[in-house]
Amino acid sequence: MTNRFSKIWWVAVVLVASMYLKGTSAMDVQEFSKDLRKCLTPANHLWVMSGWSTVHPLDKTVMGVGECFSPPLAARGFSMHVHFRADGHFIPDVGSIGKNDVGLLYSGGCWYPDRVERHGTYHFNVNGNVLSLQCSSALYPLTNRGGFLLEVTVLNRGKQSILLEILPQINPGFPNLRPLNNWTYDVPAKGAPAESTTVNRWENDLVAVSLLHDVTSFRLSPGESRKLFLALVLSRKDETISQPPHFNDWKIETKRVWQERLDAVEKTMPRLRSDIPGFEAYYKSSLMSGLVCMWENPDFVVRPFLSSLGMDGGGMCTYLWDIGGYIDQAATLLLNKHIIKLADAFKKFDLNEHYAFTLDGTGIGPWYSYNTFSFVNLAWTISNQLGVQPHLFQEARKLVEHDEKYLPQADDLTNYGVQLNLLEMRGMGWEHFVVSPNAERAWCLERLADMGDQLGYPGTSEWRRKAQLIREAIRAQLWDAESKWFRSRYPDGHHEMVYSIQVYDALRAGVCTPEMVEDVVSHLHDGAFLGTFGVSSISAEDTIHYELNDPDWSGGGAYIGEGPILAQTLYEIGKPELAWDVLQHLFWMGQYLPYFPQECYCDKAAVVAHKRANEVSGLAGLQAIVFGMAGFEPKMDGSLWLNPHPPKTGKVTLSGYPFQGRRIDLDMAPDYCRISVDEVIVHQGRPRRLKVFPK
Repeated sequence: MTNRFSKIWWVAVVLVASMYLKGTSAMDVQEFSKDLRKCLTPANHLWVMSGWSTVHPLDKTVMGVGECFSPPLAARGFSMHVHFRADGHFIPDVGSIGKNDVGLLYSGGCWYPDRVERHGTYHFNVNGNVLSLQCSSALYPLTNRGGFLLEVTVLNRGKQSILLEILPQINPGFPNLRPLNNWTYDVPAKGAPAESTTVNRWENDLVAVSLLHDVTSFRLSPGESRKLFLALVLSRKDETISQPPHFNDWKIETKRVWQERLDAVEKTMPRLRSDIPGFEAYYKSSLMSGLVCMWENPDFVVRPFLSSLGMDGGGMCTYLWDIGGYIDQAATLLLNKHIIKLADAFKKFDLNEHYAFTLDGTGIGPWYSYNTFSFVNLAWTISNQLGVQPHLFQEARKLVEHDEKYLPQADDLTNYGVQLNLLEMRGMGWEHFVVSPNAERAWCLERLADMGDQLGYPGTSEWRRKAQLIREAIRAQLWDAESKWFRSRYPDGHHEMVYSIQVYDALRAGVCTPEMVEDVVSHLHDGAFLGTFGVSSISAEDTIHYELNDPDWSGGGAYIGEGPILAQTLYEIGKPELAWDVLQHLFWMGQYLPYFPQECYCDKAAVVAHKRANEVSGLAGLQAIVFGMAGFEPKMDGSLWLNPHPPKTGKVTLSGYPFQGRRIDLDMAPDYCRISVDEVIVHQGRPRRLKVFPK
């Protein structure tokens, strides 16, 4: 009786808690905010975007603004400082760290998806009087035009009335107009120097930079505050720029597009609530990592355009390995049927030549050995979440058959070439006959057969037979039982043992026997692949290949999608406790980063500042939670399965997973879960894999 009462009491607690965790408020920008005093984002990585423009606040300043990008326009080398003159006394805003009267002092701020707010103070005895000002600014990227809006509020805290003059100082830099196919991994090149042509307008041969503002001076009584606006608009040289009737309209425009974006997301992405410290924040920053990559310019090849990077003007293109290899499930949830248009954009150029496309759909970059897997994976995910798309299946089939026909092979293994086409490590080792992507090659053949069977396509049994041969060849030729790891083989017979995190993708591909799985997983510990703050792309125990200057694939940290995908893999192979441990190593990112960068270190809570400021594969965190931990499994036959893995402590609610017009809610607590379809409970009790729709 006591045990039964305890169980009933526990279930009641979970139900009440889940009602609290779900909440009822609509999603807004406030819940994604980050206090800049606590933020670990490097100064050069802090940007804010509107889906049309992206702009950078100058470090340690209250009102300073740096470069701005709005493809095809780039404000390279641009900067704006805003200074004050109060009753003739000059107050600069330059972010000085000196002593004495150095001007306006930065005192903190907050990042929001639609703006960056900053605050500052000035408090000095000037000519026998206390001159005390409080200053705040809000920096908004513009929508439907290139540029930004700066809203400034000044409060006179002194006892005397003052005349305040506004003194913007512009360095127009080297603006440029670059064709849409010229926006690749690097930031667009500088243009010619811009020269002043009229008051508040600067031009070069291609671009005009125009400063617009309202008041330039006003009197402030003691205790009085005043608001003013400055706007910087980028345009083609021959374009006339007009001041808006009300600057506030441009501010409202950016706020509105962000709220509309969040309203749309609420219909496509499940919402997470949890009492586990850091969990919600991580989920939200992971989601934001995708949202800041969504561009709305109608001149782009698809709309919305999901860039791989882009906040700092670099990497505005779209990489197949990101969309199809890391965030296929999350991106399909986010974009819904629009993901098919994105997949079609990859079909329009030769994936046997390039790995990404630019803003106009032009293929760029060399061939990547992971192209075929990434496209097959994307087509497979779309088939499961939205239904089989025959044209995507046919493209996937062509890619697989091309690789099987034209890539060099020996003993059922494919030679994938050198670093340029693989992991871009800075030393030899992960080249030629490697476990990944040979393991993914077998996986692709199996998934191709699954889609082919669904469509009634003949010959799928041959694909499955070949997949089995590949798996057997990997085990026989690349597995090293003594090291409990896979070796890489060169055509001349040379072998390398590279302890790369990429080996764990072989677990997802089903290559390993149960004994091999245990051996590979044994390397997941602190001091090897795990650090206090994440995972390492190369094990620290690999003294030949481990290095710290390129964490991306060479150690000391990892590409931002690697940690979450590792966790998702561990959930998929039935190791939830280890998966949760890996996931928790990443939670600091959500607490201290508004969106995730290209790479993070793993032995310190720090971002790799010399790499790109953001990465769409940051969405992999959300994906690992929804499809790994929560275990959502949509199927091609229209069914939905769930395989929840509650953590050992704490409560988690994922509400609003959309599936065929229905809403799926999942509540989890230790050794307990409750699943509802359209608020009707279909299961509660011990977690297990089960079919929830149709019943």
